[in-house]
Order: sequence, then structure tokens, then C-alpha cells
Amino acid sequence: VTQADDNEYYLHHLYDGTYNKVGCLFADYENKADFSDRNTIIYGHNMRDGSMFSTLVEYKAQAYYDEHPEMYLVTPEGGYVVEVFSAFVASPEESGSETSPWTLEWKDSGAYTTWLTAMAERSVVETDVTVTSSDKVLTLSTCTPGGASRFIVMAKLVEVNNEAD
Repeated sequence: VTQADDNEYYLHHLYDGTYNKVGCLFADYENKADFSDRNTIIYGHNMRDGSMFSTLVEYKAQAYYDEHPEMYLVTPEGGYVVEVFSAFVASPEESGSETSPWTLEWKDSGAYTTWLTAMAERSVVETDVTVTSSDKVLTLSTCTPGGASRFIVMAKLVEVNNEAD
């Protein structure tokens, strides 16, 4: 996962900076690189060849969620179990609204909890994952076919103990 000083560069560049029309996965430029924000957003194209975030839209089906309730995020500093708690279609016009999945700041923990509840309620799949104001969220965002909407998969980041016993 890459990150630039805007959300445009990696739409059309590979992780090494080479120009490529399909780009690569990238974190929102306003996020901290260490996944310490309350909501870290990763964007990626929905590729017809099955790469990048093409499989995210499979989360619209309960059966797919039931088979894939978790993902893994591995960083040089450590790993996370990523517990999916919501999957839904969102409109780019929602950006900036109180129920936008792309929200990065809240006035307090109460506002964050309200947002988490709203995100969970939007889900098209049923999960038993609970999220609270002490949790960190990973939001995966990709275009739907045709590009008019975005498919969102939201998950709780659960840090894995990386120290050897």
C-alpha cells in the first residue's frame, strides 16, 4: 500500500513511481502511515482481471462474507487481523457528510461512536463484529462497475502481537 501527498498520484502510478494507467493501492494522503488513525482509508481500482480491489464487491453477498469474515494486513512494523463489520455502496457525493465512510475526524468519542453505528447499520451483510470508540477502522474503497458509486468494506483493525515468546 502506497501513499502520496494527494489522492491522485497513485491512481496512475505504480508503487515504484512508474506511470501506469491502472495505478496501485494507496492510503488516503491525510492518514498517518502507521494505521494509528481512527479511520484509515485505502483506495484501489476494481479491475476486470481480478486484481487489486476487484473482489471487494463480493462482500455484497452474505455467503461470501460468511466464508471471508477476516483479512490480514501486514506492515513492516507488524500485522493486523482485519475483522469486516460492514459492506455497502456509497456515493462520492456523500464525502463531507456526517455519514460519509471517508470521514477522518470527529469532534469527540461520542461522535465517532455515532459514526461507527451508522456505518455498521449501512451494511448489506450481517456480521457479529462490534466496534467501539477505542477501535481503529480500515476502510477499503473501490469503484463499482461503471464508476458512478463506490463499494465500501469496513473492518476493525486488531493488532497481532508480533513479539516472539
